[in-house]
Amino acid sequence: MPNPIVLLHGYGSSGEAFSVFRDVLKKSGRAVKDIFIGNYVTLNNEITVDDIAEGFNYSLRAHGMFGQPFDAIVHSTGMLVMRAWLTAKNAQKDRQGLLKKLIALAPATFGSPIAAKGRSLLGRIFEGNHDIDSPDFLNSGNLVLSNLELGSEYTWNLAHKDLIDVQVYGPNNETPYVFVFDGTNDYGTLARIFLPEDQKGSDGVVRWSGVALNTRKITLNLSKPDDRVQWSNWSNLNIPLIPIAGVNHNEILHTPPQDLVDLVMQALEVDSIDAFQKFHADAEKRQVVMDGRKKINDDPWQQFVVRARDSHGNPIVDYSISLVVINADGSASELKQFEEDVHTFAADPSYRCFHVSLKGLTEQLKGKNLHASVRASTGTDLVEYQGYGSDHVSGADPNFGPVMLDLSPFQGDTPGRPALFYPFTTTLIEIILNRMPRPDDDKMLEIFGFLNLGTA
Repeated sequence: MPNPIVLLHGYGSSGEAFSVFRDVLKKSGRAVKDIFIGNYVTLNNEITVDDIAEGFNYSLRAHGMFGQPFDAIVHSTGMLVMRAWLTAKNAQKDRQGLLKKLIALAPATFGSPIAAKGRSLLGRIFEGNHDIDSPDFLNSGNLVLSNLELGSEYTWNLAHKDLIDVQVYGPNNETPYVFVFDGTNDYGTLARIFLPEDQKGSDGVVRWSGVALNTRKITLNLSKPDDRVQWSNWSNLNIPLIPIAGVNHNEILHTPPQDLVDLVMQALEVDSIDAFQKFHADAEKRQVVMDGRKKINDDPWQQFVVRARDSHGNPIVDYSISLVVINADGSASELKQFEEDVHTFAADPSYRCFHVSLKGLTEQLKGKNLHASVRASTGTDLVEYQGYGSDHVSGADPNFGPVMLDLSPFQGDTPGRPALFYPFTTTLIEIILNRMPRPDDDKMLEIFGFLNLGTA
């Protein structure tokens, strides 16, 4: 017997968005009672993705599905909901064993460039709750949108729960097999005029580099004298983006091409690692995927999410990171692509998202060395950031850096070393600095001093 299927929609949508796939599933012979179409709230300013995930868990219990294996097809924000449910505290192991197949259509795995715009008045008018009698009238779901914002603390933490050094997806039936599809069309000329950066390397809403579950983390730990560049492992199966030509973020769900429909139905039958790998090999032979692959390969992108913190775990909000190309003659220049499209997370500027075009980058770096340059400032002369490798003279001023870290071994041409540039993936970068009172007696006493009360 096939598993029951749960369908989860995206932000500002409803279960009716799955009408095409619902009909396909019914025609395939699956009983209607085995298809559960979720409806959940996003346009409420007090609701978070975690709230929705727990609501999903309550609904599983209410429908007698708790403890029973099931498959899921999710769209957009539905991916965050399912991942949040899978990784909820003290429930990971049991829940991962229940979800067998996870089919993600245009998933917001690392958020969306348009999420920050949803909290504006314009966003509330076009996307907000339009029921004038509702207490949520014109609400656009501020907390959900904050979770969805590029470089958000939420997606950073969630990635650590299921993508960094934790094997949640594959390689057997005890963990879910995941299939990631995204369209290669954006929203067209008008969107490119008004939202030019948001449409690059995207389906109009989510980025090609921000949908797959292939993620690694680099830690630039400047609080130690050696081994300052540390890499995480690929923790899960290779779960790449499967590009679908000719559709954008909404069309992949509302008007899916027949090849995609066939692939979704085939994915639901995968039940082993061999079948999973065969599925991906066969998918690449589909015309809609071959056309999609050609389009994205001609326009490769990568996303970097950076977070800076001090040795106490506190955020560093005033910092910069840049990539510097060192030429053969010793001259240096910043890699412009790295800084052309940067989004700072509104709620905490220690988190930032960099969208980087990799087109022509290999040729550009050939015969050259690559370094990361890090600077930071406390904003006060009472305390300072400290780190190994800086020219900073302790006690001189509150500004730290620059520190130059050699990333040349990670340019992609050093055997046995991970590659910094890997298209259609998101790489996390964590910067760690020491934060200390200034080593000047007068300054230290301004932070904390004892009153001289004399002796008895």
